[in-house]
Amino acid sequence: MENERALLKAEFDNKVKMYWFWQGVWLHVILVFALIGIVSLPAWLLGGWWLVNKRYEEMSATLTETSIHLRKGFITRIEKTIPLEKIQDLGMRTGPLLNMFGLASIQIETAGGSGQQGSDMVLAGVVSPEVFRNAVLAQREKVSGRSVGGQEGDNPTLAVLAEIRDSLGRIEGLLSKE
Repeated sequence: MENERALLKAEFDNKVKMYWFWQGVWLHVILVFALIGIVSLPAWLLGGWWLVNKRYEEMSATLTETSIHLRKGFITRIEKTIPLEKIQDLGMRTGPLLNMFGLASIQIETAGGSGQQGSDMVLAGVVSPEVFRNAVLAQREKVSGRSVGGQEGDNPTLAVLAEIRDSLGRIEGLLSKE
């Protein structure tokens, strides 16, 4: 990443901290039924906000010309550099708790990466998630040699395929005359 020019750096909404805090509260309330929550819920209420703030400070997503660099976590740090051509999908997800805070999350899925775990990386609380998602997808198309509109002249392979298609059309035309 040191040599690559950053095209776009994702900003994260401050409301994501409240979302994470309440997500933790819900988890610990459920754990009350397993009796573990009787101890863990008060601990979360006392120290959870500090943990959420540290998590927020360590989160970043940067789009470069050829990849997306992701970082999150401070206890268990996750840093990934995902080449844009490996990205299969960037899904948008919302739910009752995310909606309550006016947030969405972006799920990044790569070819052969996530398996049964779901997404390779989830970015919750990105400001203007559609803008960030569209920028990544547009850059991916640029890197892969395809234009967003799929113009044949932008990619030599597509140009050859177009010639083959046209030739087949001419052959079919000649055959139908006989």
